[in-house]
Amino acid sequence: MDSKRARFAIFLTVFVDLLGFGIVIPILPLYAKGIADHPSPWMEAVNGALHLQHPGAFWAGMAFVAFSVMQFFAAPFLGRISDRTGRRPVLWVSLLGAAASYLLMAVTDRYEWVLAARILGGLLGANIPVAQAAMADTSTPEERSKVLGMVGAAFGLGFVLGPALAGLLSGSALGVRIYASHGWHLPFFVAAALSLLASLLVLVWVPETLPPDVRERSKGGESRGHALKVALGRPGMPQVLGISLLAMTGFAIMEGTFALLANARFGFRQREVGYLFGAVGILMVIYQGGLVRIVARRVPERVALWTGLAMMGLSLPLLPVAPWAAPFLLTFIPLSWGSGMGTTAAQALASQLTPPEDQGSLFGVLNAVAGVGRILGPLAGTFTFARWGTHAPYWLAAGCLGVGLALALSLPRVEARGSHPAA
Repeated sequence: MDSKRARFAIFLTVFVDLLGFGIVIPILPLYAKGIADHPSPWMEAVNGALHLQHPGAFWAGMAFVAFSVMQFFAAPFLGRISDRTGRRPVLWVSLLGAAASYLLMAVTDRYEWVLAARILGGLLGANIPVAQAAMADTSTPEERSKVLGMVGAAFGLGFVLGPALAGLLSGSALGVRIYASHGWHLPFFVAAALSLLASLLVLVWVPETLPPDVRERSKGGESRGHALKVALGRPGMPQVLGISLLAMTGFAIMEGTFALLANARFGFRQREVGYLFGAVGILMVIYQGGLVRIVARRVPERVALWTGLAMMGLSLPLLPVAPWAAPFLLTFIPLSWGSGMGTTAAQALASQLTPPEDQGSLFGVLNAVAGVGRILGPLAGTFTFARWGTHAPYWLAAGCLGVGLALALSLPRVEARGSHPAA
């Protein structure tokens, strides 16, 4: 198998899928908030019981949480299946699930169906750990940071074009017209079409990266047991997983409340929020598509992890107080680059500690742990926003990054397993 061709094919598939995901993320809080402004009786009862000042923010957070809860359960399961059956079929099925969830969101204006769509998307759309495992299949341990950076670059590109596309589609004449006449949401139709396109790319272009002999080893006795339990039993992995949880929780607090913050501070709507997320995506592409190679060659993973966590932790509290234009926008640089640096370093460290036949399980566990962060982050962020205002979520996020940094500084030196590329 041509490793470079396989990597590019996986990169392109992830990019097309993340383009659809990038459309959804910046507009979902305002979309869910708008629907929740006309609550069902059970939602009104919850609003009263929690004494919420801004209930729309809370229900927007619940839309994020529903997706993340399902990803927490599905990601290790799909990663483990991919170790046994191969990466390609699991990628294909998960992309079809993502397309179905976006389609359901496109045609509903009831909050209950929004939750159902997010549950479906989280359960069937947990494809990133499988793509990460496929990338790891094609690389040596020394190349791991670089090739995993390609998945990060696909994320970044999706967050460049996806949010910008969301802003254009939301305010376009066609988008306004079909919403006024049918109540349909054009951005979600486009996201569904992109996931369907990605599923076709898997069928016609993406090769299977996991050889049959490695799949057979995955079925053997050495791989039995719950994936999380196995991962926690490896030296150094409990610390790495704890750091990943805290870092994702802090970032997800920002992600789940940023649209609400921009709306409260500057009066921004879906179009402007989409453009701001696009700017974050550009910065992610600059790091994951280029700077990560320099960092991976010159900076040890442990040092890169420390630096990334510190950059994020210092930048988050500035978002609710920095004046508009230069101070506010410049804060995106350490936030985006710190996130890319910390995430890639943590993934590389974890991958080096794991044998080839368990890479799918590993990335499933990493994404499940990140899924817990995506549950806790939006839930805590939107609740503190709804209860105490715009500043509280960002100080909470900074605290998560501070604890993660302390844990990273205590991470012992561990030797990577002497594994070879599986393909």
